[in-house]
Amino acid sequence: MSAEQLIALIVFALIGSFTPGPNNAIAAATGANHGFAAALPHILGVPFGFATMLLAAAGGVAALIVASPALAATLKWLGIAYLLWLAWSLARASDGGSGTGPFALPLAFWQSALFQYLNPKAWMLAVATAAAWLAGDDPWRRAAIACLTFALASAASVAVWAAAGAALRGWLAHGRRLRAFNLVMGGLLAATALWMGAA
Repeated sequence: MSAEQLIALIVFALIGSFTPGPNNAIAAATGANHGFAAALPHILGVPFGFATMLLAAAGGVAALIVASPALAATLKWLGIAYLLWLAWSLARASDGGSGTGPFALPLAFWQSALFQYLNPKAWMLAVATAAAWLAGDDPWRRAAIACLTFALASAASVAVWAAAGAALRGWLAHGRRLRAFNLVMGGLLAATALWMGAA
């Protein structure tokens, strides 16, 4: 991988990681409802889960998804259904905002890692990365570089969003502000899911 390709990959990883999406919304909601420390498993689980997706992409899974519209559609709609369920759970949460069920906030490390496989944005990034940077000589070395790049970018992004949410905790503790915040975050997650469904 040339220096120019590496710079392009870093820029792509930073933009893909820091722009709003499900991982960042979950991080902000976790920070706001439970504090920054509660978001640490999510901060570590997201890069780990996405790295395994990139390795799978390097092994040919991305090509399989691109070649199979039915598989791509199944992954997309499972992810959208999960996001809508999470949005509904978060919007209905009152104080604490944890919701209910196996993916109640805050997410554990393994839940955050597995969530990447239901995250439509993560699949779009993984497929685009595989197509643009994993093809060519020494694909496993390229995959290792891409995994490290995205791990650092996604961990930094999720940490920043969690810190932003945690910074609001004191302000949200008054009156019904936390309830309103959870409604807004749930609405944003639902809007993200619907936008991905229309794409």
